Amino acid sequence: MQTSPDPATPSVVAALALLDELVRLGVRHVVLAPGSRSAPLAYAAQHLERTGALTLHVRVDERAAAFTALGLAKVSRVPAAVVTTSGTAVANLHPAVLEADHGQVPLLLLTADRPPELRGVGANQATDQVGIFGPARTRLFVDLETPAGDRLAQQCAALRTTAARAVSAATGGEGGEPVGAVLAHPDLAHPGPVHLNLPYRDPLVPGGEGVALPESCRGRDDGGPWVRDLRRGHRDPRQENRDPRQAHHDLSLASERQPGTRLPDGPGTLAVIGDLPTAGHRRAAFAWASAHGVPVLAEPGSPPPPEHADVLLPHGTLALHAEAWRARHPVRSLVVIGRPTLGRQVAALQRAAEEVHLVSETHSWADPTHEQASIHPFASLRTDPADAARRGPEDSWLRDWRELGRALASAAGPLLQAERLESGMQVLAAVDRAAPPRARVFLGSSSAARDHHLGLARPRADVDVVASRGLAGIDGCLSTAAGLALADPEASTIAVVGDLTFLHDATALMLGPDEPVPDLTVVVLDDRGGGIFSTLEHGAPERSADFERVFATPTRSDLCAVAQAHGWPARTVTTGADLAAALGEPARGIRVLRVPLDLGRRRGDLDSLRLAAAGID
Repeated sequence: MQTSPDPATPSVVAALALLDELVRLGVRHVVLAPGSRSAPLAYAAQHLERTGALTLHVRVDERAAAFTALGLAKVSRVPAAVVTTSGTAVANLHPAVLEADHGQVPLLLLTADRPPELRGVGANQATDQVGIFGPARTRLFVDLETPAGDRLAQQCAALRTTAARAVSAATGGEGGEPVGAVLAHPDLAHPGPVHLNLPYRDPLVPGGEGVALPESCRGRDDGGPWVRDLRRGHRDPRQENRDPRQAHHDLSLASERQPGTRLPDGPGTLAVIGDLPTAGHRRAAFAWASAHGVPVLAEPGSPPPPEHADVLLPHGTLALHAEAWRARHPVRSLVVIGRPTLGRQVAALQRAAEEVHLVSETHSWADPTHEQASIHPFASLRTDPADAARRGPEDSWLRDWRELGRALASAAGPLLQAERLESGMQVLAAVDRAAPPRARVFLGSSSAARDHHLGLARPRADVDVVASRGLAGIDGCLSTAAGLALADPEASTIAVVGDLTFLHDATALMLGPDEPVPDLTVVVLDDRGGGIFSTLEHGAPERSADFERVFATPTRSDLCAVAQAHGWPARTVTTGADLAAALGEPARGIRVLRVPLDLGRRRGDLDSLRLAAAGID
């Protein structure tokens, strides 16, 4: 690290010390929304990018910046930082903060602020940023001291220890463990957003020595973190596997299963695997179900690993509409792993089951129906070869559910494999067939996630499916997908979103000429507004007079023109062959494929599938 004998500009030195320490702790991406008060952080981030220490991404919209950082961190599980200036810029981070909180995504919020003497006195762009996101939403909040030349060495040391606490808290620790230690024990983690509020006084530009650290403010000579926490077998975060597909694939269920915590299994037991934060959590859930012969209904963002795919029921909650069949196969014990976010049928299933058991990976749990009989720790999913040995050959319970799945797939197949694409379920099925190997498909909230849930018979083993189901808002979906693509450029990233979701985050398409560009294909399901409401009670024919304006909310926007205005190619596709040909072409930057849909077709397709399921006995 370049050094200077002089303290230089205190604000710039402090910003550089903080970002330098975050790099030592494993952070590799900073997303910057420009502003004057945050200039010290901007200079520091650009300096570190020039040295190869991190990658800087600049976004002019703070909301897009925050969701880009969320996407960068979502699959890799390594925190990404978003930087803003003071004032309303900070408030624009709030939607991403909520999604990171509920979705357990490690996110660092670095917000510049006015110094204390400019707070509460009517200074421009100054508001109360202390705890602005609320104590319940952030894992850690620290309002840092304003950098000052006579205390700079002590302040930089404090910044470095604060960075360690921030990364630890963001990755799920208690505010004192670096990334490597917490990743070693993800079963104990509760990741989420961390907010560091950083007041800076003028001057906000580098001094004569440029962006440099005086010797008294440097980090450890060996390039390692300032704080090495050895309480949990700390591994050097700089040596962590950076392949997002390998993050948390080997979840340690180190805690012994306690007496009395054994989950029900065998005949009469059904599992629902909801939203879970990591691939390791999902692998553990499916391994338990496979070992115990328990059929599984799963969220689209919780696909099974290939070796356990045989317990997954096709077409999501469609099986729950086979009421005559279910009457002969009653569910006595329902095991809910994680947090279900799709389908009123799951809530009805919870109410109908004789007993409901929840497996939670955090200190909180999801029980909106108030039906849970017991809450189990994630260690309850621990399995060993004896579990499968005791089960022996496949029992009739799992075999019967598999036969139901085959009947559902047979009934749904002709509807979903039509050549002309007229419904979201047909598009999602076509995307699944045509996606290149090792693709990652991001599902926008609202219709796309539900269409994937109901439309797929069996997810492909070589396609990773990701969705933001923390709060399942349409905010920032394009930015999140762009972050995923930037974090894992070797994967082919495909985002499938509705037209309103696309327009809601259109600033994600606005990239400067010097920015890293994601290779991202955006498939837009254009049903002229909020098509999901057509399948709810609001879309009933007797409410048609109210539906169009206040629920469907169609727009006059030309979606292809929106993409082209930002410099990205866009075209309309209408058939499965056209979509397959487009997805077969490697993405070079962002491209948009618009698929016009028949709004009425979605409700009709759902009714047809439900009738087909109801006819299975």
